[in-house]
Amino acid sequence: MEILVDDKPVHDSVVEGATTLEELLRRVQDGLGAPDRVVTGLRCDGRDVAANKMAATLSEPVQSIARLEVFTATREELVVDAMQQASKCLSETEPACGRVAELLTQDQTVEAAEALSECLRVWQQIHDALAKSIEMLNIDPAQVTVNDQPLQELIARPKKTLLQVKQALQNRDHVLLADVLQYEFSDVIKTWHDVIAAVRREAEGSRGDRQP
Repeated sequence: MEILVDDKPVHDSVVEGATTLEELLRRVQDGLGAPDRVVTGLRCDGRDVAANKMAATLSEPVQSIARLEVFTATREELVVDAMQQASKCLSETEPACGRVAELLTQDQTVEAAEALSECLRVWQQIHDALAKSIEMLNIDPAQVTVNDQPLQELIARPKKTLLQVKQALQNRDHVLLADVLQYEFSDVIKTWHDVIAAVRREAEGSRGDRQP
């Protein structure tokens, strides 16, 4: 089998005795000698392995694959990429909030609910990305400040407004929901942008510390 890690060939002896792709991958990781790097993607015989097919692919026998390409990154690199994507997605939801509020005032509740559902999905993804990034960097949110405020406090602030949105939805209070989205969510999005930028700076600072 031909094995490449970040386009560099790996000697067969590193993975000798592995029976499944998962076993082989673990031996490759052990042989890297770089515990700060994590596997971010696989390509088997020229085909990228999709996330939803990763588990099934890892269980395949080694003999079924002729060429394996492994792609890795540091945790800091992953966080920087995640925060860039989070910032982009967040910016795209800001005009959507205004659109939802406009639809609600026009009593187009079905269309508003569909648009808001997409926004909520994106916000949940951003929240998850922030939580995972903070964990990966081993950040103590109580010790990091943004604009003289603890990161922990800033992270909690959007949650309060999202609870208002949830309660307004449950109560079918479309007037309140429109007001929250139109007049309060711009501050929430700004706060989220500040948090994302702070986490990204922490990642970039850690990445710089690792470089020789």
